Amino acid sequence: MAGPDWIPVAVLPNLYTRRTVEGEIVAFVPPGDPRVRTFVSAHPMLGKFLARFTDTFHVPLEPVVFIVRGDAIPEFTDTQGALLSFRDLVALSVVPHARSNGLVYGGADRISYANSFWLHPWMVENDRLAASTPAFSGIHVVEEFHGQSSPELPLMQLRELDEPLFAALLARWKRHYLGKRQCWQDRALFRSLNMARQAAQLPAGKGPTLYDLGRIAALWVSAFEILAHPRVDSSGLSYVYALFERVAYLDRKVRRKKYVAYMSRGKKPWPRRALPCWLYGRLYQGRNAFLHGNPVSPKTLHPSDLKHSLFWLAPSLYRLAITGALNLSFPKKLQKGAAEKQIGKFVSARMDFNDYQMIAERALLRARK
Repeated sequence: MAGPDWIPVAVLPNLYTRRTVEGEIVAFVPPGDPRVRTFVSAHPMLGKFLARFTDTFHVPLEPVVFIVRGDAIPEFTDTQGALLSFRDLVALSVVPHARSNGLVYGGADRISYANSFWLHPWMVENDRLAASTPAFSGIHVVEEFHGQSSPELPLMQLRELDEPLFAALLARWKRHYLGKRQCWQDRALFRSLNMARQAAQLPAGKGPTLYDLGRIAALWVSAFEILAHPRVDSSGLSYVYALFERVAYLDRKVRRKKYVAYMSRGKKPWPRRALPCWLYGRLYQGRNAFLHGNPVSPKTLHPSDLKHSLFWLAPSLYRLAITGALNLSFPKKLQKGAAEKQIGKFVSARMDFNDYQMIAERALLRARK
């Protein structure tokens, strides 16, 4: 019995992959995936389109293909918003983890910017090329097409994914876009992910300035505040701090309440909080300085008592904020009287689950001098 038809809806030319990122009814796949090959056999124009991608120097590329199950499309109440939100949740399951790994282990061969998840504007529709952006709409023929990756980015392999976070975000995505009712928490989550994806992009192409970094800081603070928004009140520092305080931290050095976190108009002495709150307070202060036109310098986002810039630390902080928002923790409990083999599997699964949060915590610890 044949499976459901899958429809390619977009191409990501800044990425290549040997794995698939599965969302049950949506997926990121390589061009050689059987679902893509099945579509190409019926629509050869797509195969010609995919074969015409290169980098700036004409080196052939095999871009990631974004596919959706055809029978699921009628279930979406907002098809475009749902698909773009899936792209956002994948990006935010990759970039913070990559930044954290970079801070802890070094190296640059990781997807550290969300521009890698750029969707090419041209796509095959009804056996012709079509594009539609806020700037233009057009149709053309594939024989004249020369697709390229973005010249300001290296071509990156999609391989490292924050698996526990991805699974939790995907469950919320299906509830929000495929469920019968929508709730404020899900709307805030995907609105925040959209802002965070913008914040996680390159601050500029060639020659970023200090002001470009300040703009990125502002976008990050906005992503945090949207995520923490209580709906019945204005979001702000106290609500973002509350997200961090809901996290079950794995390292006592991170969870220990020894840091005097910024409280704006809060009555002094300000309470001592965990390390993420202290770092977020510094990011918040930097953002205010840039947005309000106050005097700024490189130390605004890279204070002398930090080894790393708040610009670079923000995604690791965001991973912990989402951890608090989703109450993300290892969901299983070991049964009483479990056999030795079961205990071993339980411990291994818990370690695998916690490793992703632990790397974000270690990244923040590396920030201190």
